[in-house]
Amino acid sequence: MMEAQDILKKILLKWRVYRFMEIAFLALSFAMIAYLLSVSLVIALSAFVVAGLIGALYCQPWNYSLTDICSHLDASLRVLENSASLLLQPEEELTLLAKIQQSKIAQTLKSNKKSIYIKNRVGLGALITLCCSGLVMFCYFNGALENPKTQIPQTTQKDDIVITALDTATVAIVPPKINKQVIIIDYPEYTNKKRLVTSDMNIKALEGSTVKWRIDYNQKIKASWLQFGTDNVSMSKKNMSYVALRNAENSSFYNLKFLDTLKNRYISDLYALEVYKDEAPSINIRGLQPFTSFDFAEPQLLEFTAHVKDDFGLTEVAIIATVSKGTGESVKFREERLSFDNFFKKASTSSLLKKKLDLRTLKMEPGDELYFYVEATDIKSPKPNSTRTETFFSVIRDTVKDGFEVEGTMGADLMPDYFRSQRQLIIDTEKLIADESKLEKKEYNFKSNELGFDQKALRLKYGKFMGDETEEPVAPTTNTMADTDFEDPLASYSHKHDSDNEHNLVAEEEHDHEHDHEESQDQEEDPLEAYVHNHEDPEASTLFAQSLKSKLKQAMAEMWDAELYLRLFEPEKSLPYQYKALKLIQEIKNSARIYVHRIGFDPPPIKESKRLSGELGEVKSSSKQADLEKEFPYIFMNRAIERLELLRTTKVSLQPTDREIFQKAGEELALLAIKEPSKYLNTLQGLKLLSEAQNSNEEDLKAIQKGLVQALPNLSAEPVKGDSYSSRLNELMLDALENNE
Repeated sequence: MMEAQDILKKILLKWRVYRFMEIAFLALSFAMIAYLLSVSLVIALSAFVVAGLIGALYCQPWNYSLTDICSHLDASLRVLENSASLLLQPEEELTLLAKIQQSKIAQTLKSNKKSIYIKNRVGLGALITLCCSGLVMFCYFNGALENPKTQIPQTTQKDDIVITALDTATVAIVPPKINKQVIIIDYPEYTNKKRLVTSDMNIKALEGSTVKWRIDYNQKIKASWLQFGTDNVSMSKKNMSYVALRNAENSSFYNLKFLDTLKNRYISDLYALEVYKDEAPSINIRGLQPFTSFDFAEPQLLEFTAHVKDDFGLTEVAIIATVSKGTGESVKFREERLSFDNFFKKASTSSLLKKKLDLRTLKMEPGDELYFYVEATDIKSPKPNSTRTETFFSVIRDTVKDGFEVEGTMGADLMPDYFRSQRQLIIDTEKLIADESKLEKKEYNFKSNELGFDQKALRLKYGKFMGDETEEPVAPTTNTMADTDFEDPLASYSHKHDSDNEHNLVAEEEHDHEHDHEESQDQEEDPLEAYVHNHEDPEASTLFAQSLKSKLKQAMAEMWDAELYLRLFEPEKSLPYQYKALKLIQEIKNSARIYVHRIGFDPPPIKESKRLSGELGEVKSSSKQADLEKEFPYIFMNRAIERLELLRTTKVSLQPTDREIFQKAGEELALLAIKEPSKYLNTLQGLKLLSEAQNSNEEDLKAIQKGLVQALPNLSAEPVKGDSYSSRLNELMLDALENNE
């Protein structure tokens, strides 16, 4: 029983859909007819809505019920025995005979459900709509859908096309005239700009637009076309008008040309077709510095805003970020595309976007660098414009190490590997201070003393590197500070050195130094002593410059004080000295860089026998002479000026070669006229008439020649050999001066 009721519900839904489709096709047909009559989308849309509402109110498909379906089934299917309505009644309310009949009708409906037919006029409505659509398309392509009220503006006197006859008529004729002209500019679809309709022949259109000319003449003509330089665009005849289409790609000048029924030629003035490009998006970043650095402990946040604008709309704005990890050859890069925090609406012409960038979310560590820029793309099709900002830098300062690089042709790396151990001492000292509450006093003092020994070993290593070869490496001690009682805790850690061995070495060195000083007084002073690199002197045996030696000595002095407080079990007082030592070491590393010298001319070796001899017999000076000719960019304009002068003075007629010269001169002048049309347009118009006409008067030739001369650029003066005037008196005076020298 439930299955039979489901069949009835599906039939009811199908019936309603048919009725709504019939109403929709009918309303659409009325809308197309209204558009054909009015050529207005607003009127067509209104007709569609009104016709749809009238049809819906008349048919009222929503009032159809299951009872209507049962009545329709009883009338169309005799096998149901006019009992389809029993399927809608509850089974408990029926008598036994009615229940039997209900079950029988349910089975019959199931077996005959495919033969149920709902009468409709959907096919007829679709056919009518298709015919109306074909009629609209036919009228559109034949130019019959142009609204004379909105798309054909009234031609003013300013927009009138001036026509000039190129041929002299043998009989009196009435030349054709232009009743009206309509220029329709269809902008690219992505701009969403409405169609522009004008009567002005000077056109300004966006690159990629389609320009349509429609010219109506007052009488029949034989042919008509548009001339764009040497490119001719034929105009096709539609009804009583001549139509031409052209895609706006480059700026140029054009004119209208046509033939009447007697094959007389006519030409119009020149008009400008100015094509402007779709501008790229502009991005203005606020609240962000070009370079930003952060300490690892502080918040690492970059917060800025980006004001993005475009003339027709934006399609995407994103942040292109690149994270750099590592140094040297082990550097790795990871690029990510980030979006802004607030919502970006596509196709919007202006957006103010905000971004709060946390470097921790990019998994950056100390020493890592971030490079990012903002990129915007507009909706231009098929190839969009794209703009990107300058690159912004952000870095998390690395306090662990300051890498050393060997550059150029440096033969040896002067910096030893153990330069990094001072930083490790700082880390161990900070850890010891942090764990003071967790350690017993004995263990705490032991670790502090061990750090003091490590500081001493590092200091002695730096001393050896400085050329101090009198100090021996210190072997690790196994005695703990906790098991030893010191009577004078400062006695062993002052500048008297740490052990008897060191003290003896120093004393011996001082004795030798005094002995050498006494001997040096008896010897004569060596004049080359200041310029000789004495390797016996430990102060001069280092590879460092004097400024680096002083810094390294200062660093070793800081190590002395750092070691002192470590041995006194006061590591917190030792830290400042360790940091000072580390800073000095890093400055030494950064200053010890060698760069490759610029490679230049390597002259041949000078023979010592010829050196300072003053002989110049084999010395020859070299000279090179070359004639550099710069190609003149306005050759045909120059030739046209010469030819115009000849035409004016000799009164000869125009030749076919003259027309070719004037035509090419017009092409050269058109490049200048595009930039300054008001200055060169009249001259360009005159050249156009000369290249088409058979003769011309002297006044026109003079005006065109003057315009071409003014259009030629001023050539810069080139140095030439001048002819100086020399008299006999000047020559005698010069001879007298030479003799009296």
